Amino acid sequence: MDSPEEKNIDYETGTVSAVDLHDSVRRENPLDKGGQGRIGMAAVVICCFILIIGGGQIFQTFVANGSGFSSNIYLTKDYQPMPRPSLGGDAAEKEQVAWIEDWMSDGKKVYNNCIACHQASGLGIPGQFPPLVGSEWVDGGTKRLGAIMLHGINGPLKVGGQTYNQLMPPWNNLSDEKLAQVVTYVRRSFGSLPEGEDGVVTTEMMKAARDEFGAHTGPYTEAELLAIPADANLSGAKVDLETGDPVGGG
Repeated sequence: MDSPEEKNIDYETGTVSAVDLHDSVRRENPLDKGGQGRIGMAAVVICCFILIIGGGQIFQTFVANGSGFSSNIYLTKDYQPMPRPSLGGDAAEKEQVAWIEDWMSDGKKVYNNCIACHQASGLGIPGQFPPLVGSEWVDGGTKRLGAIMLHGINGPLKVGGQTYNQLMPPWNNLSDEKLAQVVTYVRRSFGSLPEGEDGVVTTEMMKAARDEFGAHTGPYTEAELLAIPADANLSGAKVDLETGDPVGGG
């Protein structure tokens, strides 16, 4: 049992004064308010050290070297960078490609329009569409083939001893350049060219074909194509296969 001296008589009897309570609270040491605490000496020393080192580095970079944040500050005088890897399509590599390779590549793209009938192999579809491989219309001169490309064919046509009776539409909606490219691709890929014949048809040659056969109306018949000499070639200068420039200043 607590002794009378240990009891707070005022609290128990409800006679404690609010003024006395507030006075006792004010006598206590208050906690430091936020933002007003004291910084330890160690923290001050560390901050000063960081500022000195950082300031020296900034001075060295911008004032002494004058290089800013350039990566050159990490390169030594003996540094030799590795050559950049080639990703293809560079102008230098483009110049090394022979003209005929680009010409054939573009011709192959145009030939995609012909694959449905003549097939990617150039063998056609037996009994339906004639082959280009071994075709006398491909192996001969370029005039007949130029006329066919511009106006198409209608009616029976004998190819390799077999008769085909299909309509080939004209391709005169294509430019002279694209026609020349696809004819070159067909002749060099599927034709049996005479020795010394490169099979190239140029834009100039196809323009000559358009001028020569422009007055013709409707698709050609076999009889009309046979009237064109089998070895007749379109007029135009031959070109250097490496550069595409006319040979002999033609």
